[in-house]
Amino acid sequence: MRYLPSLPAPLRALLAALVILTTACSPEPPTAPEAVPVPPGMSPPPASGSVGVFQRTGYAVTGRATLAIKDGVARLDFSDDFSIGSTPGPFVYINTTNNPNTGQPLRVSALRSRTGAQSYSFQVPAGVRYGWVIIWCDPFNVGMAQAAIPLTP
Repeated sequence: MRYLPSLPAPLRALLAALVILTTACSPEPPTAPEAVPVPPGMSPPPASGSVGVFQRTGYAVTGRATLAIKDGVARLDFSDDFSIGSTPGPFVYINTTNNPNTGQPLRVSALRSRTGAQSYSFQVPAGVRYGWVIIWCDPFNVGMAQAAIPLTP
C-alpha cells in the first residue's frame, strides 16, 4: 500500500483487506463433479469409518464428520451436535485436499440442514483416497468449514 501514502492507516488496511477478499473470492463455484446417488438395491456401508472434527475456515462450526467407503459406495454422516453459521448456498464436498478447487473433489450435495445429524450416500470413483470433508459456500466460492479425516481406503 505504499502507493497510497496519503490515506490514513486504518483506511489503507481496509482497502488492502478488500483487495485480498475480492481476488480470493471468485463468483464461480468449484467445477467438481457431482456425486452419483446410490442406485436402488445398493446399500451404503456401515456408519463406522474415518472420523474428523469440523474446524472453522470462515464460519462458526461444531460437530464431527464420518466417512465410510466400501465397494465404491460412500456414506457420510454428520454428528447430532453438528451446527454451522448461516450463509447462502452451502455445499458438502469430499476431497484429497482441503479446497474443492484443487485435488480430486467430489460435490456430494447441498447441505441439508445447518444443524443436527444428517447422512449422505453416494458413489465414489475407484482409487481415490479422500482426506477432507468440506462445507463450501458455492455462490462466493469460499470455505465455511472442514474436517480432516484419516485417508479413506
